[in-house]
Amino acid sequence: MTKPAQRKIYLTDVELDLTFFGVVKFIKETDAEINVTLTDVKVYEYSSSNYLYAMEEFSLKKPKAVIHIEEAS
Repeated sequence: MTKPAQRKIYLTDVELDLTFFGVVKFIKETDAEINVTLTDVKVYEYSSSNYLYAMEEFSLKKPKAVIHIEEAS
C-alpha cells in the first residue's frame, strides 16, 4: 500500500505580510473564514519573498478576506 500524497500549499496572510509554505494537516473553510493547520512550515515575508524561519506546526483562523491559498506543485 502506498502512502497518499501530501498536499502542500502556500498560505498568505496579507495583514501580516507573511507567506507560510507547508503540508496541510487540517483545513476547514466556511463562507466567512478559513481555519488551517500546516506542518513542516517555512515562513517567508510576502512582499519580498525573503525566507524568515521554519517551524514544525502552525495554525491559523482568520477571515477569508485577508488570506490567500495557493496549491504548491
